[in-house]
Amino acid sequence: MLWPVIFWITGLLLSHHLALGYGSIIVSYVVLLITALFVPKLRIFISIIIFLVFGMHRMQQYEAHTSVLSEVLQKQGHIQHNADFVLEQSLGKYNYEVTLCRIAGYPLQEKLILKDSRELEQGASYSALVEILPLRRDPVLDIFPNRYSGSMRLVGSPTLIDSVDKSLRQKAQNSIRLRLRSALGTYSPLAEALLLSDSGFKREHRQTLSRAGATHLIVVSGLHVVILSFILFAVLRSIFPWRIADLLLVVLLLGFAALNNWSPPILRASLMILLARVAKHLSRPLSLSQNLFVSLFIITLINPGEIFGLSLQFSFLAVALIAFALPKFKESTSQPLRMFQKLGNYMLLSLIVALGLAPLSLFYFGSASLSGIMANLLGLPLVALLLICSILVLIFPTRIFSLSFIFLADLWDMWLKLCASLPLYIEGEWISSLQAFALGLILLLLFLLLRRRYHLLQRLLIPISAAILILIFLPTPTKDKIFFFNSGVSDSIMIFADDGQSFMIDTGGVSGQRAESTLAKEKTGQSWLYRRLLRWMRQRRIKDLDYVMITHLHSDHAGGFLDLFDKVKIHNLILSQNSLKSEIWKHMQSNLDLSEVNVISITDTCSIALGSHRVTILHPDSKFKLDDINEQSIVCRYDAGQKSYLFTGDIEAEAEKYLCDQYPDQLKADVLKVAHHGSGSSTSDEFLSMVRPELAIITSSQKNIYGFPHPRTFKRLRDNSIEIRYTYDGSIRLDTKP
Repeated sequence: MLWPVIFWITGLLLSHHLALGYGSIIVSYVVLLITALFVPKLRIFISIIIFLVFGMHRMQQYEAHTSVLSEVLQKQGHIQHNADFVLEQSLGKYNYEVTLCRIAGYPLQEKLILKDSRELEQGASYSALVEILPLRRDPVLDIFPNRYSGSMRLVGSPTLIDSVDKSLRQKAQNSIRLRLRSALGTYSPLAEALLLSDSGFKREHRQTLSRAGATHLIVVSGLHVVILSFILFAVLRSIFPWRIADLLLVVLLLGFAALNNWSPPILRASLMILLARVAKHLSRPLSLSQNLFVSLFIITLINPGEIFGLSLQFSFLAVALIAFALPKFKESTSQPLRMFQKLGNYMLLSLIVALGLAPLSLFYFGSASLSGIMANLLGLPLVALLLICSILVLIFPTRIFSLSFIFLADLWDMWLKLCASLPLYIEGEWISSLQAFALGLILLLLFLLLRRRYHLLQRLLIPISAAILILIFLPTPTKDKIFFFNSGVSDSIMIFADDGQSFMIDTGGVSGQRAESTLAKEKTGQSWLYRRLLRWMRQRRIKDLDYVMITHLHSDHAGGFLDLFDKVKIHNLILSQNSLKSEIWKHMQSNLDLSEVNVISITDTCSIALGSHRVTILHPDSKFKLDDINEQSIVCRYDAGQKSYLFTGDIEAEAEKYLCDQYPDQLKADVLKVAHHGSGSSTSDEFLSMVRPELAIITSSQKNIYGFPHPRTFKRLRDNSIEIRYTYDGSIRLDTKP
């Protein structure tokens, strides 16, 4: 009887949109509702369709909303003014989530990211002179919409506002932190992670937790809510009647969710427990699957943007695997065998969840671990005990509980390192959405087999197997495209010819490293390419590159080369003779196996065919003698159909003048990659008069220590009526198909 009620509530909520002209949606809803009432077997599937349809409708409304702050940032580019803000939580090293309450006297309620290296108090209110920049979603590299309205930095020192009272939640969080730090000292980050979702412990032990497959045990999730609910319910039932105990349990769990900023996994688990208790009181028990979908519906109804949140996706998928994929075994009558059977079921549950989450983890993070099967064996009871000790330390800050927590924390650390050493970890192996879906279908067949759904398996085996083969082997070539990636103050460009051949120009830089820094093997894994571009390439099944050209060996152009070389097969590597003779290259070469790479040394002008298109390398030629590494940058022109594209590396005035003198007829291009990120010493009037581009692309971040792009360059481009586009607005994709 519960399902008609759910559909009825959905209908009431949707009736609000009738005035907006969504008649077709309402008609579809009525058809689905009638079908659900008369065909009970289809109710679960119809409910999923309803959630998706109206979830998409809600998302359209959600994305259509534009805040006042976003509109101002879009017009002005940035805002600098006095502002009051509340620091909500830490998002990692030097990154905080803040709520902007007032700027220039105007009241607001906007979520921003604050980037600052100072230690700031969570939950405190501050006043400061700030600069706010827009957070732009990269149309090529980003998967999720932005959760924040902008990025903020402090221009002056922040002043604590004593006159503004903190919320009850913030006071409680600060009080808990102070008590834990006083009682546990250096061990408090673990307790804060378990009780308040603080990311300090996770950030410090990120690699070990990932390799051990134990991140879910530390990050406050539905698992912690379940453990906490068992503890609380046992205590409350021993003191109060069960109805009062139920009510107090729900209140305490919602309070725990509030302490953790209403995190979707915690809210999901709390809602599921609340729904289960309410259904029991009404004598209308919910199945786990029904409970899961109702919780999903409520959360996405409150905030439809959460459907794109990783924590929600992983949390709901884990519970769905438990509900639908866990096999049911007949319990043994023998007590010893029953214990072994429970242990086996526990390990099987860990295996199923780890396998089921692997496609999602590989798609988003390029990593997956089956070590979690082992980690859960001792890790779960250890975390449960640590959680209990954390609560006891808060209530009774005596030495015995602190020492117990420290002992368990040391034991947890030893177990974590042991599990992390197991060879069951995959890293840096992103998969495409199609591959993730194919892997999910393979696991579906496996789970049907485990559930002994042989009849259904027999019917689905052939169509699902065919779908898997199509998804895995379906060619997805990228053709007739040029991508100018948003890599900060650095260059990374990818060309795809009409036959699918690839030509990469430069590999971006390394975060926090100056352009002239030496490239080192120990810097692998820290480059922009590793953090951003490798995922994009793997998700598009780009496992090898026909040509990679490094214009020069400054870090902002070659910083990602070592990571690229480790992860992607390179057939042809193009370097200038000047680069090949440099000490930088000799240092890099000692760490590389180039036996299967054709290294092309540029000593003079030449050209390379890419399908029916052509790359012509103009500079440096044999007559150019200036040794400056920027002036020696490789310059090339790409001709595709009726259009030409000129790529200029970091050349400056001398090289530009040389090109104008030596190759005046070959510089004309429709699109110009502006030299040296818009430096004032490049892009001269003479050079522009030779190139005569319609579009100029500047590869730079909006704010940087070099002051790029320079106002002089901007003026020259504007004076020549050239359209300007910046990669800091998002990666630029150009179509070269005629």
